Amino acid sequence: MRSLALFPALAVEYWLFIALAVVGAGLALWATIDCVRRPAELFVRAGLRDKNFWTLLNVAALAVAAFSVAFRSGMGMLGIIALCISAVYLAGPREQLNLYSGYRR
Repeated sequence: MRSLALFPALAVEYWLFIALAVVGAGLALWATIDCVRRPAELFVRAGLRDKNFWTLLNVAALAVAAFSVAFRSGMGMLGIIALCISAVYLAGPREQLNLYSGYRR
């Protein structure tokens, strides 16, 4: 922490990585809750991988993101991968599941 006081740019970078980790954890939590709430037959009807696959990926992403936030390690390579997994689920399979579930915006 001493180097953070000497170099303000490092302090800004540190807190930006922590903020990104918090956003990633929120995104992973949203993706996990959404995946768990969906019925398993909806995944089959939409022609996607099964519910267990997406649930396992999202729970793993949530665990990595929660670890990053809890230990203030910031957003490392595993955190970025976890963020990508959650974003892929929310952008791809979730939208496809919304089409097959009759959900309208």
